[in-house]
Amino acid sequence: MKTIKSLFLLLCASTLSMAQQPTATPVKISPRPTRAHRVLKRSVSETPNSAPKISSDFFVGEARIDVTKDETVVRLAMAQHGSILIELPANDGPRYIIPGDPEMATVDEKALERNKRAIVVRPGTQFVPPQHNVKARNPAATVTAQMRSGLVVTFLFYPVEDLAQNVHRCVLNYNRDEVVARRRAAGLPVNLDDKEQGGEKPTAQSAAAPTSMEVEKPKETRTEPQAPDSPSTSEVKAKEIKDGRVGPTDNKSDVVASLRNALETAAKKPKQFKNWTHSIHGLKLAILEEPDSGKPFRVLTVAVRNTTSTALKLVADGPELCVETVDDKGATVNVHSITKTHTEVSNTSGDIAAGKTAYFAIAYVPQTLDVHQRVKILVAQTNAADQPASLKLATSAR
Repeated sequence: MKTIKSLFLLLCASTLSMAQQPTATPVKISPRPTRAHRVLKRSVSETPNSAPKISSDFFVGEARIDVTKDETVVRLAMAQHGSILIELPANDGPRYIIPGDPEMATVDEKALERNKRAIVVRPGTQFVPPQHNVKARNPAATVTAQMRSGLVVTFLFYPVEDLAQNVHRCVLNYNRDEVVARRRAAGLPVNLDDKEQGGEKPTAQSAAAPTSMEVEKPKETRTEPQAPDSPSTSEVKAKEIKDGRVGPTDNKSDVVASLRNALETAAKKPKQFKNWTHSIHGLKLAILEEPDSGKPFRVLTVAVRNTTSTALKLVADGPELCVETVDDKGATVNVHSITKTHTEVSNTSGDIAAGKTAYFAIAYVPQTLDVHQRVKILVAQTNAADQPASLKLATSAR
């Protein structure tokens, strides 16, 4: 009987305990469980057209350099199987190229002959990247180039393993007029493409032996009898005078007489100078050009007036004559100098007193101009050599 009561009490206690527990909320199961989308983040190295910069000491990938001084050093990365195209301003180009060890880096002369506004450098057989355990990076090759303006740029090439780090294109940005002004102020030669400054064609030089671009015909070949169909000496000389490569030296007395007559006329009749330019750093310009007389030279008289209250000193070898080429919008795309045959000046000291006018009579070979070309006169004073006063010659209707 006691056993039965004990079982009855145990059963009642179990029933009461189950009644006090909360009812569990039923779980609703979706027939199609939703999947979470994974967002993949692209690493920096996966960005197209970009190469990681492995060092702040030299350029990789692409380089754009603003050249603000004459002795510029440009550091570029180059891979063993790559090449570097160095682009220059449209109005300048290499005059001399001095490569280093040809087993380390070479200059493509054939490319230079086709495009005189760019330099192509290729690695040599010994141009290899350093070992992985070497932390310091040093240049392995060098190429020095002097432009026709006179600017000197030294390129240092650093070997790298990854071809993507190779500087495929290097652009040099500078103003040729500013380079010429700085070198003139320092007494250095400028406009090396002129006849009197050392030649006309770009040249590549090597320490081992002269390259094909340096080879000239022996002088004795000029004295050999000419072939019947070859141009005569007089025809060659006439063509050189027409192209402006040499001056009409046989008519030097005629040139000097014409220039001195132009100076005397300018001093006696100063009011004939009209259409003065605006004052640029104290200088105003006006010109008179003689009509075409059929002579192999043209005479141009330039009046330079000092508009300041103090004396000004002009830059030596001025005024400068050049041919300016512009595009359809009038923007300058190229400038090259014109060789002056002879110059006569009213004041040889180069100083212009306050409010006074100096006269320059210039003889030059007439130029054959394109539609977008004009002859331009530049005159600068020593305190503003980089910003000369300028004036363009009037042209007849085209």
